[in-house]
Amino acid sequence: MQQQDIVITLSVCAVIMTTVFFEHRMQQVEETCARAQSYINNGSQKAGKSEEMIGGERVDAEDADERSERTEATMRRHKSNDLMEDELSQLSARKAVAFSVTIGHSLTDNEKVSEIVIYDIVEINIGEGYDPTTGIFRVPESGAYAFQWTSVTIPGKWFETELNINGHQKRLNSCNNKGETASSNLSCTSMVITEAKEGDIVWIAKFGQDGDYLMEMYSSFSGWKIGELSKE
Repeated sequence: MQQQDIVITLSVCAVIMTTVFFEHRMQQVEETCARAQSYINNGSQKAGKSEEMIGGERVDAEDADERSERTEATMRRHKSNDLMEDELSQLSARKAVAFSVTIGHSLTDNEKVSEIVIYDIVEINIGEGYDPTTGIFRVPESGAYAFQWTSVTIPGKWFETELNINGHQKRLNSCNNKGETASSNLSCTSMVITEAKEGDIVWIAKFGQDGDYLMEMYSSFSGWKIGELSKE
């Protein structure tokens, strides 16, 4: 074979080999692209959501769930607001009742003290149940009430009182500061929690007309409604 023929043959072989190489590479590229496209298609199918019609508009299931959650949340807020308004209405319907009074001048054994101790200085009188001219609290509405009173005496003196409701004794308070070692004022406090009906009258009275000194300003009488009575 001549040298020229050998060169031609080698050239042809090179072309054929190059063609085969590129065809093989192209096949690999096509396979790779096909796999990539398949992956993309599968990912799109997984990410895609089924669609449905809501209010004449086409939305996917994810949007529908989100709208449903928002609707439920709104309904819960409205329900909570309604309950709060009901509670506020009930609270506003309940009338506060409270009073707190003191004595403007000391009561002594030189002064004739009536059975009822009259606390003539009014600090608070919500519901206008207390009368500072008589010392009587008239219950403006039925309920559970707390009553508290404090008696203060000086050394060598004493003062005994009782809480009365409709003329019936409920609690005693003995403030005896007559001991030999007494060297300072003595403060004595009593408290009663009881049911009271509208129209009942409550007052503090001297117990058996005993007592020779009740200090001004420091001696006080208070009462307040703490709740409703159960309806049976």
